[in-house]
Amino acid sequence: MRRCDRYLFSQLLLPSAIGLLTFAVIMLGDVARQMGAVLMGSRVPIWLLAQFLSCYIPHALSWAMPVGALVGVAMAMTLLTNHGEITALRAGGLGFPRLCRAFVLMGLLGAVASFVLGEYVAPPAVRRARELFAQIGLTQPVMQEQHNVFFRDGPSRRIFYIGHMNPASNQLERVTIWQQDEAGRVRGITTAEWAEARGEVWYLRQGASVSLDVDGQQTGPPVTFGEQEVTLWRALQDYYASQRTPVEMSAAELGDLVATVGGAGRDTHRELVQLHFKYSLPLASLVFVLCGAPIAFRCARYGSFVGVIVAVGIVFLYNGVRSWTLAFGLAGTLDPFWAGWIPDMVFGALGLALLTATR
Repeated sequence: MRRCDRYLFSQLLLPSAIGLLTFAVIMLGDVARQMGAVLMGSRVPIWLLAQFLSCYIPHALSWAMPVGALVGVAMAMTLLTNHGEITALRAGGLGFPRLCRAFVLMGLLGAVASFVLGEYVAPPAVRRARELFAQIGLTQPVMQEQHNVFFRDGPSRRIFYIGHMNPASNQLERVTIWQQDEAGRVRGITTAEWAEARGEVWYLRQGASVSLDVDGQQTGPPVTFGEQEVTLWRALQDYYASQRTPVEMSAAELGDLVATVGGAGRDTHRELVQLHFKYSLPLASLVFVLCGAPIAFRCARYGSFVGVIVAVGIVFLYNGVRSWTLAFGLAGTLDPFWAGWIPDMVFGALGLALLTATR
């Protein structure tokens, strides 16, 4: 790098860090808000919540990297232009596209860092967050209201059905448990009107159970009970911990999911949309730089804080286009490739046009 490139790059570091950290904090705040909507009590230790939020830091930084690069470029270009340094460099024979080489480098580094964080660092951290989510569940008998829920307890070969998870009463209503043998045959059925937790132990109330033979025939009369203990915590918390969305998976994991589900004959359109966004989002760092540098240069005369305004405007416009293409993609009206890459194509083309037009 030439001396001017090193100088321009150094001017990007502080504003980029400010933009990165600010947006990451906003994203972590949204995670905290979602967690607050799930928790029904106030018995969760603060250290457990802090650990849970810290596990989402790599994920937040990955998504915030494009914004950090954009804020750094927009603010640096505005300040350097107002201080006359861009004018001096151009008077020395450097064209505007050549001046932006250091900015483009920042965009490329941001894209690489965003992809590496999202692919290799964030997934294990999110898995750890899911484990902590299960621990948090130990303080909450029922964490959120749901209806007609099915889940399995793998080690004991049981299948659970819960008609209503009631957070108001911290009870499970209309519970059915199927007990399977090693061959997967149902050998017992237990039903209960409701279940409640005392400490970490669940109790079925007002229920009955029957045993079945290998042919599925009842072997005796139903056995009724008023109260019966059941080991439900592990299965219930595993159910909560397994609720991962494609956004929380790495591109490799999502690709494996697409191959597995597609091989079974199921539609994978929605997963493919998310997979393309896994690759297009990190590249937004470069796209933002291509747009932000020429726009900030042209608007610098309007004030020192125009860089921040430019950054916010580009982010909102990009996110608006991305939201529309994501919605059309998930609805099946737009091909997954175009749904994922149209925002980068549109803003990338706009940035290149502005960059080459600025002399």
